[in-house]
Amino acid sequence: MKGKIGVFMKRLLAGVMIGIGGILPGVSGSVLAVAFGLYARILDAIAAFFKDVKGNARFLFAVLLGGAAGLYGFSIILDRMMARYETPLIFLFCGLVAGSMPSLMRETKRACGEIKRRYWSMALAGFALSLFMLLIERESGSGAAASVGPMQAAISGAILAAGSILPGVSTSFILIRLGWYAPMMNALSSLNIALLFWAGVGALISGAALIGLVRFLLRRFPGWVYMAVIGLMAGTIITSLPAVPLAAKSLVYIIPLALGAVGAYFMASVADGV
Repeated sequence: MKGKIGVFMKRLLAGVMIGIGGILPGVSGSVLAVAFGLYARILDAIAAFFKDVKGNARFLFAVLLGGAAGLYGFSIILDRMMARYETPLIFLFCGLVAGSMPSLMRETKRACGEIKRRYWSMALAGFALSLFMLLIERESGSGAAASVGPMQAAISGAILAAGSILPGVSTSFILIRLGWYAPMMNALSSLNIALLFWAGVGALISGAALIGLVRFLLRRFPGWVYMAVIGLMAGTIITSLPAVPLAAKSLVYIIPLALGAVGAYFMASVADGV
């Protein structure tokens, strides 16, 4: 029983981190899912749910419960406290991504046997894509908050779902550009059922359209896909780290960065049991 509880708690904690990563600007929830060794399994459990209803339901319940807790709990933090703790939080999540890189390299080797030289071109492409998205972010500036109705909520849900399925894509930035990020976070923290319903509809439609495609690519071209994700992750770390002054007091941010890296390494070390 202790073993089952331990596995449940690991999945729950990973789900919390994935949920938070899904709404934290600059971080991708799907990258964290890959980092914790859960990405492919989540896709398989959803797409082939009825092949093993009991097993898939048990697995998804813990991860989705954690994800919902992360989304809701952190939306309250974002709505009330993000202005005060944004920098250390982003350093923490960059540490999570960095600490997961070794385990993802091992996962790549398991998936394709060996990492061939040509696969590194996809890593470079993923890294370049991250830098390109940063350039677009800086050029576009911050989007002003806009009113959000059912249609905007549905599109927001579709965008967030796409970010949960496509590794390395921080869809929070897209919502910021559209001016829908703050209103949607407020809707989540205040449990605005009407807007959340339409966001869920958009997320379901987007997810159904993308899960099959991503599963196909992972099965047919695992080396190419995983190396592209590695490149995106490396780029995510560089493009997400906040600019802090070069002063002795800035060294304090090494603490959340290191804690994130150690936490991700620990989670990766037990991923086979998750």
